[in-house]
Amino acid sequence: MDSISIETTNNKTFTMSEKSNQTKKIIILFSTFIVPLLFFLFLASGKVNFNKLPTITEKVSNLNGEIPFRNKVSVLSILGEEPSVGTYQNILNLYQVIYKSTEKYKNFQVITVIPKSGEDTVEELKKELVKVGGIDLPKWEYLVLSEKQIKNLVSSFGIAAITYDKNTGLEKVFIIDEDMNLRGRTDDEDTSSGLLYSYDTRSVSVLKNKLREDLKVVFYESKFAVKEPKLN
Repeated sequence: MDSISIETTNNKTFTMSEKSNQTKKIIILFSTFIVPLLFFLFLASGKVNFNKLPTITEKVSNLNGEIPFRNKVSVLSILGEEPSVGTYQNILNLYQVIYKSTEKYKNFQVITVIPKSGEDTVEELKKELVKVGGIDLPKWEYLVLSEKQIKNLVSSFGIAAITYDKNTGLEKVFIIDEDMNLRGRTDDEDTSSGLLYSYDTRSVSVLKNKLREDLKVVFYESKFAVKEPKLN
């Protein structure tokens, strides 16, 4: 009788072990295949809801294709013909805080516009960037334009408060999205109107806490955008 009792106990233990292994397999299967599938179906079923970065101005000018805005998320800086020491520091801030952390995004680019009369500035900027490690910057483009072209570009923003000075340029930069829209905030806590359409490159805090975060929103929008079907 004792031996039968021991055998029965062992059988029960073996059965419980089998059930435990089967349960583990089911959990692993569920977490490996089912959960990702459900997440995919959730994304495919409709638009992901999140707070989008407001559009300030639709369809800014690309000067008839002179500026490669389309299908890129661009950080645009506009310099003057007489850049100061502060100008170079602002560009270094842009590189250190924005470019280095954002170049991982496939459709990201920085565009620096320079007037023809200040064409030598391009090489000087490149030399300064090399000093801080900015040797190979494939997503940073320099464009030399006429003063008239630059003023037409700025005018297309549709914001009277933005005035271009050919000597000093602009100390603030802009976000232009893939559809060539000027993006920014309408609820900024540091402006009386709440409107923020440009980002001060003199402030590392602004670049880090506003520009970098707003770029993340735009890239997130792009990643999860659901294209509307074309109607015949």
